[in-house]
Amino acid sequence: MSNGDGTVRETMNAATSEEIGPSPRTKNPFIIILWTLSGVLILGGLLALLTGSLEVSMTERVSMAYVLFTFAPQGVFIGVATVIGLMFWHAWRWQRGQG
Repeated sequence: MSNGDGTVRETMNAATSEEIGPSPRTKNPFIIILWTLSGVLILGGLLALLTGSLEVSMTERVSMAYVLFTFAPQGVFIGVATVIGLMFWHAWRWQRGQG
């Protein structure tokens, strides 16, 4: 709706900007959680591999060192795969914003 002189009222500009969607500067909390989780997986896995004893063996009881040493490579792999996936996601979002 115009004011008669060809200008659009301020309320219409605000309403149309809300219909478009959130600002591109708005941070997605799920993406932040994924970045954090991937960092924890990579650093935790590397820490378990580098500081763990190489003589970890299965005994009658499962030790925490055995579990950490067993699952550390998979944790590092999942963390790196998540980082690569997030990089593709950010590139796709950036490309979509450019076009």
